[in-house]
Amino acid sequence: MNFVKSTSAILGAALLSGLSGAALASEEKQAKKLCKHKIQDVYDARKFRDTWVEQVGNHKFKVHGKAVVEDYWYPYHCKVKNGSVKSYSYEGPSRHHSGSKNDDDDLGAAIAVGAGLAILAAAASQSGDNDHGGGSQLDVKKSVLEDDCHDILQYRIRDEHDRSARVKMKDSTVKGRDLKGEAKVKYDHGHPHHVAYTCHFDKHGHIKDSSYHLY
Repeated sequence: MNFVKSTSAILGAALLSGLSGAALASEEKQAKKLCKHKIQDVYDARKFRDTWVEQVGNHKFKVHGKAVVEDYWYPYHCKVKNGSVKSYSYEGPSRHHSGSKNDDDDLGAAIAVGAGLAILAAAASQSGDNDHGGGSQLDVKKSVLEDDCHDILQYRIRDEHDRSARVKMKDSTVKGRDLKGEAKVKYDHGHPHHVAYTCHFDKHGHIKDSSYHLY
């Protein structure tokens, strides 16, 4: 009897592990597919190669690869979270611009911030809630709030200051529906900055607005 129970437990654990692995593989496949579709739609790329996926959080993935345009291969990247493309970039020419470095940077920044602001606007419209910092404490993990705040903060700084900006979150606190804290911003060229930020969320934990100060 003990043997039967042990065997059943082992088989159950193995089955659960198998299902978990299958679910992860399915998510990775979906992330790859969503990223390719986004790069294809925006930049008119038709062929892809060397695509790979890394899991960077809960239901959160980064997708990397190369896309061909005019017989040349160019790197592309996406960030996919909860089955949705949150940001994307492409380092080559497309039907939308000439392919010069400055044009690429400007377009990439516009697209990145556009995606971020679209998410922001959608969340705000869904919430119907306009207060900042009011209301009860959010029933959402702090790490989830930090992740969403990081995304919109990086979109804004890239659009408003430097396309190469990379934000690394440091200390943060949650008060009501506000997440406040400090972060460090690094660039490909130039000295890094520190930033004080505030991200405002609605009662559902969806980000509504943000503000920051570089110093």
